[in-house]
Amino acid sequence: MSLLNAQNTAPLSDAAKMKSEEMNQNAASFLAKRSDKGDFTILIYGNSITLHEPAPQIGWNNSWGMAASAPEKDYAHLVIAGMEAFRKQKPVFRVRNLYLLERNYREYDVEANLKEDIALGPDYVVIALGENVPVFADAEDEKAYRDKLVVLAKAFQQSEKKPVIVFRSPFWNNPLKSRLTKEAADMCGARFVEAGKLGDDDANKAIGLFEHQGVAGHPGDLGMKRLAEMILAVLQEK
Repeated sequence: MSLLNAQNTAPLSDAAKMKSEEMNQNAASFLAKRSDKGDFTILIYGNSITLHEPAPQIGWNNSWGMAASAPEKDYAHLVIAGMEAFRKQKPVFRVRNLYLLERNYREYDVEANLKEDIALGPDYVVIALGENVPVFADAEDEKAYRDKLVVLAKAFQQSEKKPVIVFRSPFWNNPLKSRLTKEAADMCGARFVEAGKLGDDDANKAIGLFEHQGVAGHPGDLGMKRLAEMILAVLQEK
């Protein structure tokens, strides 16, 4: 008999196992962006690791990637800063929490929900999802999740810019989700970053810095830095 989430009867996600099920409660509308004009555009999609609004009830009082100590130290902002330095140009960026896609990947309408982002015609797209996806019931669930990742990437590949797209596997190591993410990347010609080994090392987490176990299980400054370095290495490949 499988373990069930008492809140919604869905099989436990990795986030639930990490005591992080309380995260992302208002993720439907949470977005950080710099919408002024720039020389190139980068979109970063993720979950609480990427961007989380204040949640005082769990000891998180910030509006950036949990559990970095400052916005400039979360992996998304480090990637943006790294690409700005690499290109020596000013970026326009959007960082969005796509928890709703993770939890409802079968029904999530990419074109309807992300039409403004798609219309930007970005130069770079980073997709860092998976931690909140419930345990797959069967092979059909696995295929549905993988295929939704492909749909997400292809929505941007229709642009004339043909952006560089990077998929990152879950930080909390999950070989199955990592494989499905890699398959999605291969199916649409995107690039792939394997991040699970970082999550296996507690040195990359914020343990001891937050009382709430779920918050503390997120990447701290070192983990964020290492995530950013891995993503930047792939983004900057010729």
